[in-house]
Amino acid sequence: MGTAKKIMITFCLLILIGVAAAFYLWNKPHQNVANAAAVKTNAVSLYKVFKSDSIAANKKFTQQVIEVSGTVNRVSKNQQNQTVVLISTNTNGAYINCTLEQDSKNIQPGQLINIKGICNGIGQGDADLGIKGDVYLVRCYLDQ
Repeated sequence: MGTAKKIMITFCLLILIGVAAAFYLWNKPHQNVANAAAVKTNAVSLYKVFKSDSIAANKKFTQQVIEVSGTVNRVSKNQQNQTVVLISTNTNGAYINCTLEQDSKNIQPGQLINIKGICNGIGQGDADLGIKGDVYLVRCYLDQ
């Protein structure tokens, strides 16, 4: 068998493996956040960890299910009409930003709350404008 044929067969096999891997990842089932075991923390501690050592915090928390407790600062809707809850962190202008999977009309500012979601890390904010970065949780559920 010639060298060109070997290269062509290897190339075709690599493409086939890549397509199979992409198909598997595309159809991979989502993690059930509501019933998943979670790392428990409070909003103040979580934000402090990200601000003091964001590299270590990213390794420990990013893409992990986290249960955060704290005081609701504000409740709003995003462009997809999902409920977004901002939990206070004791740092002025910085929050734990939680996007809920279900609609929850009974959440009020000042309320103590436990929310479970997947951590996406800390946003950059804008130092020139004095905007702090929030820590983001997605696919969140109220934890009873």
